[in-house]
Parts: sequence; C-alpha cells; structure tokens
Amino acid sequence: MRYLLFILTLALTACGESTDQSQTDSVPAQPEIVITKGVTALLSCKMDVTNTYEVYLPTTLSDTGVYPVVVFFSPQGDGKVPVEKYKAIAEEWEFILVGSNYTKNGMDANLAFSGGNNLLNDVLSRFNVDPARVYLSGFSGGARIAGGLALQRMDVTGVICCSATPPESVAPRGYVGIAGLGDMNYLEMKKFQATQTGATLSELLVFDGKHEWPSPIVMENAMLMISLYQPGTAQSGDMNKMSDSLTANVLKQCDTLSTISCMLEDNLLASVERAEKNYSGSGAISARRKKVSSSCVKNDEQKWKDVEIEESNLQTVLQESILSHDTIWWRDNADSYFETTKTGAEKFMRQRLRGYTSLLCYTYCNQAFSMNNVHAAEKLVKVYSIVDPTNNEWAYLQSGLYMRLNLTADAIISMNKAVELGFHDRKRVEKDPVFAPVMNDPQFQQVLSKM
Repeated sequence: MRYLLFILTLALTACGESTDQSQTDSVPAQPEIVITKGVTALLSCKMDVTNTYEVYLPTTLSDTGVYPVVVFFSPQGDGKVPVEKYKAIAEEWEFILVGSNYTKNGMDANLAFSGGNNLLNDVLSRFNVDPARVYLSGFSGGARIAGGLALQRMDVTGVICCSATPPESVAPRGYVGIAGLGDMNYLEMKKFQATQTGATLSELLVFDGKHEWPSPIVMENAMLMISLYQPGTAQSGDMNKMSDSLTANVLKQCDTLSTISCMLEDNLLASVERAEKNYSGSGAISARRKKVSSSCVKNDEQKWKDVEIEESNLQTVLQESILSHDTIWWRDNADSYFETTKTGAEKFMRQRLRGYTSLLCYTYCNQAFSMNNVHAAEKLVKVYSIVDPTNNEWAYLQSGLYMRLNLTADAIISMNKAVELGFHDRKRVEKDPVFAPVMNDPQFQQVLSKM
C-alpha cells in the first residue's frame, strides 16, 4: 500500500513543460500587454508562449512601489480559480496574485518544475515585486509543486500548501499548511507538521471542510501569518494592522472551532500567538487561549488520537475490500464506513475515509485501463460511483470504459453526467485518444460545448 501511494504521490506532483534551448533562442518578440488593475488578465511567459498564467493587480498599486506576490499552482491547471477566489484579499493587502494554467496533475515532475521556474522568472521580471515577499501556494498536487519549487529557489520566502505537503521541510522559508478536517490528506499534513519542530515558521491551519481550496478567510490568515514572519520592505509599517485583522479573523473562527474541539481551538490560537508575538494583536489571542481548559485539550487529544488509529485500521480493510468485494456488497455496506450520526473527530474521520477510498478507486481504475483489463475496470468504476457519487471523475472514467466497449451512446450519456457533476476540462477530453472515434459526433460535440 505504501508503494502504491508513493507512486500516486509522484503522479500528482507534476505540472508543466520545459522549453528546449533551440526554442528559447528563437522566441519571437511579443507585444507588451496592458493590464487593467482590478481585472484578472491572461498572460504568456515571454520565453515560452505555451506557459500561460492569470494575474491580478490590485487597484491601489502604484508604478513606483514594490509589492508581495503569491503564485498559485492548481492540480487542474486552472490558475483563474484561486486568483478569482482570493482577489478580495489582494485588494485588502495589496498582494499581486498569479495562477499557473500550465502545471497540472499527471505531468512529468521535471517538466513541471521547469515550467514553474519559467513562470516565476517571468513574474519577477515583469512586475514590481518585493524581493523579500515572494510566496508560492498550491492545492493538492499543486501544493507539492509549490513546495518542491521553493526548495529549488532561494528567492522564495514563504510557501502555503493546501491539502498536500512539500517533499521535505522548506525551512528557513516560512511555511503554512492548510487542510480540511475531512480531507483525505489531513493526517499526512498533521504528521508532516509534527516533524517541523526546528523550522522558523511552520504552522498547520485546519477548517471544517474536505479536499478543496480553503475559504478566503483561511487563506487570508495564512497570508497574514507569513507576512508577519517576513515583513519585507513595502508594508513594514502596516504589520500591526495585519496583526489586528488576523486576530479578529481567528477569534471568529475560534467561536466555531470551540463547538467542534477545544484541542483544535487551542492549536489555532497557539499558531497565531507564535506568529503575532511581536505585534499588537497578540494580547487578545493570548487572553483567549488562557480561557481554554487544559484538561479539555488533553482529553480531546486522546480522543482524536484514538479515532486516527481506528482510521488507519479501516483504511486497510477498505483497500482490500475494493478488490475482494463486488458492487452488491459495496451498495449494502458503503454507508457503514462513510456515514455517521456522531460529530467531531468521528465525523471527520468518516469523511476522510470516503476521500481515501475514492482515491484508491481512481488509481485502480486507471491501472486496469493501462493493462487493458476492461472487465476489472467495469467493476471498479461502479464501486467508484458508489463510494463517491458526487465526484465527476467516475463518470469520466465510465465514459472512457463505454468507448472501449464500443458503446458510443452510453459513452456520451456518461460524459454528460460528468459535466453535470462539474467536469470542465475539455482539453483533457480532446487529448484522450479513447474519445477520438466520437470526437466529431454532433451529440458529443454538444456535450463538449458545455465544458
């Protein structure tokens, strides 16, 4: 199992392509694009026009100042998603936001890092960036790219990894991890955090959610924490304002976290207390932390630890069950593993188990396709749809299965289902050779037009 997850991790880390030297030497001059502040713009790297990214410049930026930048890496290669999601933070604190369209899951890691380096070099040469505040961030496979890229570059000053860890410690750069409590990678991030005892800034922020980009308020907290650790030159006078805003955010979040777990509340307060130790907001954080019962925290820690041990045991059972049990068994038993009336640690553990099993189904399905084992793939796709019915990936894989079985009409219906569930990667469909025979079918084209 560890070998399988290691291979899967490698597959999820990559994104990007390199440009060979002959192409680099003959790159045609590109007209300079005028970017409107307050509007997300699409740009291409000057040294590689296929390497595109989204950029957002806050409306208050001046032509003479220097500003912090956050470069985001998405697992789907959709840089506009995080830029649009977090642009209000950029406006509030004058961050330049950049989102890579180039890197995505499944690409060779070396090409991904080459593409990421090209992008970062382009951004640093094109915009007025504060050299002391160059930050990388990413979600899932994109977080692994952000962390790996930071290890290659001394000019990166901080990393925010969402739902996945860097390959190793990024110290002395600032690091903030973010994970949903129901995220299948939550335990991975928690274990990574426990090893970072000597890092200058290394914190883990959690939220009530699953495997997803964090909410703007959680991302803002991470950006403020890294800013307080590395003030830079442009906003050093605004650090107390940032500290006060971070404090206000966290105190509101603690009102919610306290209903879930006093341990989680205490962990968040401790993280912010460390980040704010030299700033104005630290007093209110310390005062709130003193009100949290130490005995409650101790009892809560043991309860969550016991649930995590149970989770590890159930992972082994579910891994074996994917291969050994048929779809009837899964329909009858899936809810007993993934649903619960309990709250707190038990609820989140069940959510993580669903995500874990969903990922295994995805992996096994693709392995079956690679071995041309259509019979095994048929069963695995059905199990996948039972385990994670709202995930559009099972419907996409089912569409590919029907193409292999020469069931064109069913393939179109399944692809339409994938779209209904949120699938929108038209380029992936067009590049997948299994769909070549149906690519010009009017009904299939109609489905593609919805992406």
